[in-house]
This record gives sequence, structure tokens and C-alpha cells, in this order.
Amino acid sequence: MSRSNGVIPHPRIGVVLVGRGSLYTGQPAEELQALAEHFRSFDAGWVVTGALLEQGGPSVPEALEICNAGGVEKVIVLPAFMPVEAATRNWLRYVARRWLDQSGASVQIVLADPLSEHRYVTDAAVELVCAAAMTGAPVSSVGPKPGTPEPDWSVIPPHDYHVLFCHGPRCAAAGAAELGAFLRKRLKEAGMDEGPRHVLAARSGCLYPCNLGPVMVVYPDGIWYGGLDETVLTQIVDRHFRDGEPVRAHAFRPSSAPQSLPIPGTSIQQ
Repeated sequence: MSRSNGVIPHPRIGVVLVGRGSLYTGQPAEELQALAEHFRSFDAGWVVTGALLEQGGPSVPEALEICNAGGVEKVIVLPAFMPVEAATRNWLRYVARRWLDQSGASVQIVLADPLSEHRYVTDAAVELVCAAAMTGAPVSSVGPKPGTPEPDWSVIPPHDYHVLFCHGPRCAAAGAAELGAFLRKRLKEAGMDEGPRHVLAARSGCLYPCNLGPVMVVYPDGIWYGGLDETVLTQIVDRHFRDGEPVRAHAFRPSSAPQSLPIPGTSIQQ
């Protein structure tokens, strides 16, 4: 496909540009948005959106829903980073199949080849190296000292509970970004976002038990929660954080044996 020959393989397509998010800045989402604008300039009929694998949104399922709502018949998923390991490509296929099953959409989803396999990408990399060699400014140890860090960055706030909420790729695909925002909202409503009953909630990368996701772990109790949704999070805030009583239907303890989410209406055996 190229602008020069005007060949468009499908009259109405969606494009999902997949990137990796960050705990500390919105720059990844901003750069994906800029790339999406470039795609839209190629064909105004395309529905183009970014998606973050972790640490932000929209998630891949949300991006697929955006494309589907735009009336497309085919969605191209393009990982806009390098390298893309085989496990990530397999996971993207899994997410696409899961979304198709849950949404009932009839749209076709195609995973594009990795950027690293396209000759123009390697040519561009060589061009950037040559430009840096000729005109790039060298890094110098001489110059102004770094600014003074923000005082708050040196404070460990007093807290009753410390929560690590997974925003890894698989939990993000299961709605971790939205659920994490919901948890912070509920903590604020309950007066637990600061003060003597503070629940210190932090986003994390992958916490590893992906099959139990979305997951979070609560310290000092060492309790892991899996299969989270808004109802379960509300129960955790109201019962565990307020009354000290774990929500056992979704509570796990570390174990060397594989564990699984409970059948609705049952409890996990500890």
C-alpha cells in the first residue's frame, strides 16, 4: 500500500497503533496521537486510535471498540514499537479473540507485521545515526546542575495499607486502567486517599499471575486479589480497608500450586 499508487486495500478500515505506556508521563499517548493524526491525513476515512499495553489507556480492547463503533469492517493492529517479542504478538492475538468473543462484533482483525521487518525502518535508523554523527550535540558533563528535586519526592506518606495495582499488559487488556481509576475514586470518597486511614495505592508493571487478572496485592497483609471489577473493589474498600476483613471470595495467598478464579457464588479455599 502506498500513497503514490493510491491502492487502498479496504474501503473502510480501522487502525490501532499499539504502544507502551509510562507511570510518569503522558508522552507515550501524546506521541501515538501524533502518529494517528499522520495516518488520518493519509485517508480521512480511516478510524485511527492509539492503545497502550500498560500504564495508561485506552487499552487494546477499548481501541477495538472505538474502531467497531466507527463502522469499520477490518481493523489493522500495528505495534508501534521495537522489538516486539513473539509472546507480545501472541498476547495481542489472544486479546483480539477475547474481544471478538465478548463483543460479538463481526469486524475482521489483522495483526500487522513488525516494524523491524520493513526495509524503510532500517534505512531510517541508518539515516538517524548518520545525522547524529554529523550534527548531533555531544553530551557534556560540564553545565548547569540538575534542578532540586521536589520535596514531596522524598516523603513516604504514613498509610495503613499499601496497594500495588497491576497495569501490566494482560491486566490492562482486562480493564485495569479503568478499574485503577475507579479504586482511586472510591478511596477518595471513603476519605482514605490521605490522612490517618490512608490507603497508598500505586500502579505497577506486571505482577505475574496474569490468569487471575486484573490483580492487585495489599500490604502489610500480603493478600492478593484477582478477578477484580467495580463491585469487588467496592467490597474491598468497605470491608478490608475500613473493617480489616478480607473479601475472601477474591483473596489469594502466595502458593506454589496453580490457583484459579472462583466460580461465582463460591469462596477460594485458603
